[in-house]
Amino acid sequence: MPFVNSEYGPLKRVLLCRPEYLDITVPINVIAANNKEKGVNVGQACREHDEFVRAFQEYGVEVLLAPTSKRYPYEVNTRDLGVTTPKGIIFGRYLRELHWGEHRLAEQALHEKRIPILTQLPFGTFEGGDFMYVDKDFAGIGIGCRTNMIGVHWLQALLADTGITLMPVDFDKDYLHLDMICNIIAPQVCVICTEAVSPEFYKELKKRNFTFINVSPSEVFDHACNLLSIGNNTIFSHPKARKVNERLRALGLNVLELPLMECLKSGGGPRCMSFPIERDET
Repeated sequence: MPFVNSEYGPLKRVLLCRPEYLDITVPINVIAANNKEKGVNVGQACREHDEFVRAFQEYGVEVLLAPTSKRYPYEVNTRDLGVTTPKGIIFGRYLRELHWGEHRLAEQALHEKRIPILTQLPFGTFEGGDFMYVDKDFAGIGIGCRTNMIGVHWLQALLADTGITLMPVDFDKDYLHLDMICNIIAPQVCVICTEAVSPEFYKELKKRNFTFINVSPSEVFDHACNLLSIGNNTIFSHPKARKVNERLRALGLNVLELPLMECLKSGGGPRCMSFPIERDET
């Protein structure tokens, strides 16, 4: 059954999508807009993604691949489908029309493996990049530009019987999602742009005695926060996050730098490109 209650429990199954139709000619975020003139080498992006898949498999993670469609040029960023909780998978509701219906392709991959979906938010907007487990009982939820308070209230209602408290985190819309400015990457370790998150959320993290790896606002747009923990102190990263990678290694974490330069042009890093279906409980 689908189950996740942290950002760093050992990952067992993940949903990905190969960037066969990646196209940023209609940019939907600042990073894609900055790369619009350069464009994307789709062949190279697919080769990068194939290596991404192999990395999961080499660490014993089962990979499910969603079907692709030219209708969805940003489908590679599966995280925004929603969130997996202790109750199961909750699909969100996309803000941008370019994403509408994307979840149906994910449903096909999940259905083939007999993985149930708990529900989909009926109202409001909520995208998975805005959900960040802090611990098993507390999570931040970004309300920058893609998730609104109606979506937050619906999600809180769905999680009421789990004991998980959601804290809305306000931030500038240019940062797109919470996971671009904050990432709980290991037990008591947070990669964060303190200038971008709300002071209230930062205080909550400080109260929980996190070790902070701070990044600048400019590094945010190099995906310095948008990394993925697969558990067992192992992080999937990329070369553009060099300073963060060095800090993580200094803390004793195993950091695998994956060549994702073309994929990053879409506006999503390793976390955005992965939808965890099952992690071991923390």
